[in-house]
Amino acid sequence: MQFISSKPLIDKYRSGTFQEEEVAPYFMADVILMAIVAGFAFGDMNAWSVASGLASIVITIMGVLHLKRQNGDSFGNSFLSKYFSLGWVITFRMLILVIPAAVVIFGVSSIIGGDDAIEPTTAVFTIAFEVLFYWWLGLLIAESNKTQSEQAAPRNR
Repeated sequence: MQFISSKPLIDKYRSGTFQEEEVAPYFMADVILMAIVAGFAFGDMNAWSVASGLASIVITIMGVLHLKRQNGDSFGNSFLSKYFSLGWVITFRMLILVIPAAVVIFGVSSIIGGDDAIEPTTAVFTIAFEVLFYWWLGLLIAESNKTQSEQAAPRNR
């Protein structure tokens, strides 16, 4: 994995020897860094924000590994393309569902528990949002790997 010099990567791209699987460490580093920034960069630091930030890091790592498993245990097979395109669809769907739910949940928690209830509610809500995102995206990635004949076959459950 390159940190400072991009020359080895550029050489691999130019020569056509860069394999799709090689993107995995860069992708993992990027999503973990985003989780760290999102978890710790905004708002006041308190026990709930630290717990939520640490949970976000663990959920991100476990979530990406879950997505890899759903993609045929591979970071190849158009993994990044599926992550970004299907992930966008899931994010949009979740926003449509989550915004009204957040208004209700935060409204009720502020009425019942006052200001003291907002921080734990935010932490739990954030954790649930992230877990749901990776679970739902995993379903779509697994579905994207099925052939047409597998989709048409009836399932015995």
